[in-house]
Amino acid sequence: MAKPVDHFRASDISFWGAFALVVWALALLGSNAAGFIPQSVFAGLHASRLEGASLNQLRAQVAALETEAGRLKQENSVLLQRFVLNEQANGEVTRRVGALELTVPRLLDAVNGGQPVDYGTTASTGRGATTFDTDGGSVSYTTTPMSNLARAPQATQPLPDELVAVVPDSNSFGVALGPPLDPDEGEAAWRSVNDRVGALLLGLGPLLANVEGGGGKRLVVGPITTEADARQLCGRMAKVGIACASVPFIGDPLPLLN
Repeated sequence: MAKPVDHFRASDISFWGAFALVVWALALLGSNAAGFIPQSVFAGLHASRLEGASLNQLRAQVAALETEAGRLKQENSVLLQRFVLNEQANGEVTRRVGALELTVPRLLDAVNGGQPVDYGTTASTGRGATTFDTDGGSVSYTTTPMSNLARAPQATQPLPDELVAVVPDSNSFGVALGPPLDPDEGEAAWRSVNDRVGALLLGLGPLLANVEGGGGKRLVVGPITTEADARQLCGRMAKVGIACASVPFIGDPLPLLN
């Protein structure tokens, strides 16, 4: 009679070995598969229907609160910027009001101060007394004309000094301004130069001098004491774009000015 061990063959061992490996692989896969499943799935499986709905509502509310907090933060930043701008505007208004408080009294004093009384107007006021009642008593005042008072002296303005004709002087210097021109253009050229640099020509007068080595006239302004002063004036003329040269102060006076 054969023993039970003799009934096992090599094919049986291979089958059961493969079966054991498959079972071991399934067990290993089942133990590691839990790590790939989201936690929310487990929470939903273990939680009841009402608890799962409450959890989802809480998450939605938290997300809404985060959105609202972001919006409030942005609005707060905008309000802070507006507050800073308002503070700056208030400071500017305060500064201007302070300047007005200092300037307005001075302007009023300058406008009203020192003006003479118009006696021609006050002389039409008749003589009489007026009385009217007020709280706690009465007020009475008397009006009288002021025509008998001494009239205020009228302000006089001194006349300007009489214009003296420009006299050529070969011992003095002048400055020749601009390009050569015709004699009838001298008056217009003088007005144009005087309008542009009139402040530099105070105390000076124009002449029309002949152009050396050519025809036409040149506008000469003087007299100037020294040649250095004439050159200095030419430097200032050059800065405003007017051609200038130092020359003797000789020529013919302009008819318009003499």
